[in-house]
Amino acid sequence: MRKSFVTIAAIATLGFAGVASADEASGKIEAMDVQSRTILLDDGNAYIVGEGVAIESLQPGTEVTVSFEEQGGQKVASEVKPGN
Repeated sequence: MRKSFVTIAAIATLGFAGVASADEASGKIEAMDVQSRTILLDDGNAYIVGEGVAIESLQPGTEVTVSFEEQGGQKVASEVKPGN
């Protein structure tokens, strides 16, 4: 179910434009999909990770700080930093 949600969220994000505002969130990675470039934090929020942002070294359980912008109702990460 989560994998389907992550895939749908990634596809939906690609079809929308328009930036609302930049924000930041911290938490532990609960799940991630490197192929669709999506991470899910332990607070239930999913983030689409922008191209050029390295996520290959991250894994579930890692504490991260995510810088993101709302785009078309989705949270698109411009930076994902390990640690809080």
